[in-house]
Amino acid sequence: MLFSSLKSLCVLFPFLPELRAYSRQDFKADFAAALTVAAVSIPQAMAYATLAGVHPKYGLYASIAPVIVTALWGNSRYSQAGPTNTISMLLFSACSQISVAGIPLSAMPEEARMPYIFGIAIFAGAIQVIMGLARFGELAGYISHAVITGFITGAALLIAGGEIKHFLGLHFASPGGFFPHILESVRHITQTNPDSVVFGVCAIALVVAFKQYLPRWPGALLTLAICSLIAALTDAKSRGVAMAGAIPLGLPPLSLPPMPDLELMRAFFTPALAIAIVGAVEAIAIAKNMAAAKNQDFDPSRELVGQGLGNVSAGFCSGIPGCASFIRSAVNFSSGARSRFAGAFAGMFMLLALLVLSPLTENLPLPALAGLLMVVAWNMVKIEEIRFCLKATQADRLVLLTSLSATLLLDLEKAILLGVFLSLILFVRKSSQVILQRIPPQHPVFVDFPWARDCPNLALFFMAGTLFFGAINELERQLRAHEQQLPSVLILHLNRVFWIDASGVHTLEQFIERCLARGIVPILVHDNKSVRTILERTGILDHLGEGFVASDLPEALDSAGVLLAKYFCRKRGSGIRKEGACSCHLCPLPQREGKA
Repeated sequence: MLFSSLKSLCVLFPFLPELRAYSRQDFKADFAAALTVAAVSIPQAMAYATLAGVHPKYGLYASIAPVIVTALWGNSRYSQAGPTNTISMLLFSACSQISVAGIPLSAMPEEARMPYIFGIAIFAGAIQVIMGLARFGELAGYISHAVITGFITGAALLIAGGEIKHFLGLHFASPGGFFPHILESVRHITQTNPDSVVFGVCAIALVVAFKQYLPRWPGALLTLAICSLIAALTDAKSRGVAMAGAIPLGLPPLSLPPMPDLELMRAFFTPALAIAIVGAVEAIAIAKNMAAAKNQDFDPSRELVGQGLGNVSAGFCSGIPGCASFIRSAVNFSSGARSRFAGAFAGMFMLLALLVLSPLTENLPLPALAGLLMVVAWNMVKIEEIRFCLKATQADRLVLLTSLSATLLLDLEKAILLGVFLSLILFVRKSSQVILQRIPPQHPVFVDFPWARDCPNLALFFMAGTLFFGAINELERQLRAHEQQLPSVLILHLNRVFWIDASGVHTLEQFIERCLARGIVPILVHDNKSVRTILERTGILDHLGEGFVASDLPEALDSAGVLLAKYFCRKRGSGIRKEGACSCHLCPLPQREGKA
């Protein structure tokens, strides 16, 4: 009973086994790594909240409880969750597209809009938890690399295009989409605020300089601190430079989504699903790569549960949805973190920073944040990966360009779902390849059966592939292509068929019936237990009967020799064979039975 209780506790609290083995050295390493991650997370959280169209404080709130929950209940030791650029872009797109009582979320006052955003976070988190419990984590690996590359490249362009407004100090209602935003910025270009441009350029220059000359320093955080100090000293606000505004001092307030409503849930489903899928793909890809680097086991479905619980906690703790961040995870990994507790410590440091640094954000210029985000967008574009996808295959080129175009032209969540759909189509297409190949006379199997090598009344075929519903058209095409040239006895060896479903069995059965109708005797060879089980359940083996089913190729050739000698074989141009004898001297039966 005690053992069962401990096991149940470990299932509910998966971090307990690691906590029992936690050492002082582990604590020191995790503590130092978490401090570095927190320094990187502060400017990122604020920037990504701005990118989502909400106050920077909601990005900081999303970097506390959700980060701790994801670290403790996920599977990765090194992954760091929180707000990310892609999820923030999806959230911004959702707020532009979803309307409540005819009013878009983006047009609502903050106090009216945020409960709906918290609801989206909870909805997306619940979807991820369900996906993890249903063991869907492994399916994230089936999304094409070209889809992810196209989406990330498009998201980078969206980020840069969306920040032009803040970078130039323009004032207009943000339209949805990349091209409308660019056109609107061009229309208002004469209203550019030179002071805003100066802050944006300074931010870019400082971030690049820190990365180039002081890579170990928290460049993004120091950049924002320097820009805030300059803004305060020069009273930039009075010259029209927009400021982020002060973050309320204290703990993140508890929050509640709006009351569940069927119409509202329908409106939220698509963006929540897109956030859940993108978050799942990013989190699993990051965690899987880091686990492989350390030669550690990784459970993607369990990681999905942790990511989902993190988003649910974000919805109840006034945070925006997020997922694992490549930058913060890489910093955590390279800083020497040893366990999942580094993520929990990073969340605690973010809480401490919120209590100490909140008043300093009042003079943070939005153009500086825009400059920081433009650098982030530039770093997101991977030229080598784009070139690789363009050179690889025609399908990769098509998928990359389709995903990129959809990201720029459609709602972001629709672009994600389109990319996933394209990935599944490519996967089904690849999986549906069926090979039906005639065994050549040089095959080693004919060493023990020399009579079968040149027998004109015998044909041997190997079949390979997965015979499921997606492969039926290809299977039927190949079977019909060979059907008109089949001799009297056909051996069909399912040597590399590892799975067959009802559609595959049905097509195979129809082919056998057409052979029998034309006087062709089929012999089915199978040596796979799972395939045999399915063939037995569907009754196709009973339909063929004994002597027409074999477990290996020698057994099938023995049966074919008997059938040919007794019923079919004869020398070309000669009369019908006598009982048990073959006038063409190819069949082994007379020699085997000692007949003349």
